[in-house]
Amino acid sequence: MTSQSQSRPGTTQRLLALPTSPPVASPGPTPTGRAALVVNPTKFSGEQALARLRADVEREFSRFGWEMVLWLPTTATSRGRDEARQAVEAGADLVLVAGGDGTVRVVAEVLLGTDVAMGLLPCGTGNLLARNLGIPLNDVAAAVRTACLGTDVAVDAGRLEVDRDGEGTNVEHHLFLVMTGIGFDAALIAGAGEDLKRRFGHVAYLASGVRALRGPCARVTVRADGGESWTRATQGVTVGNCGQLTMGLALMPEADPCDGVLNGVVLPPRDLVQWARAVWSVAVGVPAPHLLPRLGARGLEVRSDVALPVQVDGDLVGRARCIRLCTTPAALRVRRPSAHRVEGHVEETRAPSTADLRLAS
Repeated sequence: MTSQSQSRPGTTQRLLALPTSPPVASPGPTPTGRAALVVNPTKFSGEQALARLRADVEREFSRFGWEMVLWLPTTATSRGRDEARQAVEAGADLVLVAGGDGTVRVVAEVLLGTDVAMGLLPCGTGNLLARNLGIPLNDVAAAVRTACLGTDVAVDAGRLEVDRDGEGTNVEHHLFLVMTGIGFDAALIAGAGEDLKRRFGHVAYLASGVRALRGPCARVTVRADGGESWTRATQGVTVGNCGQLTMGLALMPEADPCDGVLNGVVLPPRDLVQWARAVWSVAVGVPAPHLLPRLGARGLEVRSDVALPVQVDGDLVGRARCIRLCTTPAALRVRRPSAHRVEGHVEETRAPSTADLRLAS
């Protein structure tokens, strides 16, 4: 669900929420408390699978002295928003989310600004936030143990403004925790429907990616922190709070969900040779700034000469000529393994300047 607003066009500065202090991981609670489980039932094969999940989660919570006070299946209408509100109102100390990145994003919108921590029980295809925070995948017991005994890390919340016509007359606002993009990555997600993902897993994205390469090439102008802009031909721009993808790939290895900075890449134009080289550079972990120019800023504006599809944490949000992005640092408490160090995290952060936008001409 999105919020509609009428606004006049402006720069990214009106979106920015600037950090006032470095994000600091706080110690997790003692192993006792009240937990609520928000579960996306579409990620499970039926009632029996859901019943097994409930029994397994309740058993693990009980082992560590926690009480699961609410079992809250999402609906197609609320997608987790109403369920998260119910958990907060019931006084839950922890909301454990069993679903994919889309469900996590919706629940996070409710938990922002509260003292309630969010735990993750990854049940989607990508599970990118969990991957980037080192949370166990495909292991209910380990995920619940992390939720009970882990450490709270203060994760940034990305803010996306979708400007349909680029003139500010039709604008939507969204939160994201992982990645958002305009162009290629949205087309890739559109081509990998839920049925295909259930049947083929990550392979669905590979097949869809090949089809998305046939998509349009646009002239895109990128502006960082309200400063100077750059224009180039591309099939899309991806911006992330996190940089790790599935299958061990790192699209933006420098991205840190706790540093108050958004990272991004400008994808190649419609050229199979450039795309092949770019994919190879990501696969082997060798930077190729001439093929995948990197972005780093607290606020970004991306304008296209044609309307392109837009996605936010794996959910499609229509087409737009312009998107604006900023970050709210240390906005959400997320539980992760105590022994895990977030990739690339540093204890002290500096305020990035326009020079942090590294865009090859």
